[in-house]
Amino acid sequence: MINKILVLVFIFFCFELGIFLIVFPWSQYWENNFFLLYFPPLRGFFLNHFFRGAISGLGIIDIGLGCWELMHFKLTVALLDQKGKTLQ
Repeated sequence: MINKILVLVFIFFCFELGIFLIVFPWSQYWENNFFLLYFPPLRGFFLNHFFRGAISGLGIIDIGLGCWELMHFKLTVALLDQKGKTLQ
């Protein structure tokens, strides 16, 4: 049972992090943060649309990982159960 919960938490984490990485680089909070205000040379790099797109691309990959884990849920749980039995 604990392995099912663990896999579900991981899937939820992947989706949540993926959505965050897709949306956050294009928000106002990305433009007005502590690091960009106190380190002006970094401002041009972090506000570059290619960099923001790369971060959003990581979010898409993370959502894809969550989908893959969701489609292979039973296999992942079975592998974790098998691994737990060999360690005992």
